Amino acid sequence: MEVAERLIRREYPDCLIAVLGGSAGRGEHNEFSDLDIVVVDDEVTDSYERKTIEAEGWVVELFFLNRSGYREIFDEGVMAANPTLQRILAEGTIIVSTPAGMEVREEARTDLEYGPLPLTSYDLDAGRYMITEHMMDFKGADKSGEVWFAAQKLTTQLSEFLLRANNRWIGEGKALFRMLAAFDAKTADDLEYALEMLYRHDRRKELLELATRLLEPYGGPYLVGYEE
Repeated sequence: MEVAERLIRREYPDCLIAVLGGSAGRGEHNEFSDLDIVVVDDEVTDSYERKTIEAEGWVVELFFLNRSGYREIFDEGVMAANPTLQRILAEGTIIVSTPAGMEVREEARTDLEYGPLPLTSYDLDAGRYMITEHMMDFKGADKSGEVWFAAQKLTTQLSEFLLRANNRWIGEGKALFRMLAAFDAKTADDLEYALEMLYRHDRRKELLELATRLLEPYGGPYLVGYEE
């Protein structure tokens, strides 16, 4: 936090708000963490910029917005059901702020509280179809590398589908698992166990059974009859 504050006050003293997010913002960082900072600054000419720098031994990911274009960027995050910048702004630790910057933060918080756009019945069917295809790829893979890649795709699609079907935001990488665990701790535990069985014991059964079970409330696996 001290490094982030020195950086912002030195390089962006006139910004409207700067917020430290990610693991550092939550106080959960380790030696592999970087500093994720969203800066709202009207001196930024583009509606969105991103750059990575080094500051006092830290890798810093800077995300820049301005007031004339931030809404468009926010909307893109909402449409993708992955409002990363809103999360940092609304949930991170404030480094510096102004009343105008706090208005942007409040808008980010409102977006998160409103939630993603609900899936249509077509979206649900498309999701079931894609997951079922990945299940078939997973079943049919021969080489270990193919099995692991197919499992990664299946796991990601399944987690995103379950969250979206229940009007929850998604994330990327470890954040996706964290969001799944926050939504349904048992399902996250079951998924972790299934992956452990796969990677340690070369067993596919647990992951396939879990995928089938999680699809059941939405109509089950789906291939034959699907149309776009």
